[in-house]
Amino acid sequence: MPCDVVKFGDGTVAIFCGPKLYKFNDWFFEWHSYCGPCPLKKNGETRKRAGRKFWKVVDEFQKLSDKQKEEYRA
Repeated sequence: MPCDVVKFGDGTVAIFCGPKLYKFNDWFFEWHSYCGPCPLKKNGETRKRAGRKFWKVVDEFQKLSDKQKEEYRA
């Protein structure tokens, strides 16, 4: 699970850990470093199924460079 470090002007440091969230081609999904992609509902809950349409979008997403993928982080 990736972590981000945020340093504030007063010297305070905050560390946030969680899965990477993306919005790509009208799909909202998380990408776990070990488990891979998982489609999410708009409210952030896990969808019950990941059908062919979702996996087609994942295939398109995988073809992007890492820099391009970061542009779709939610």
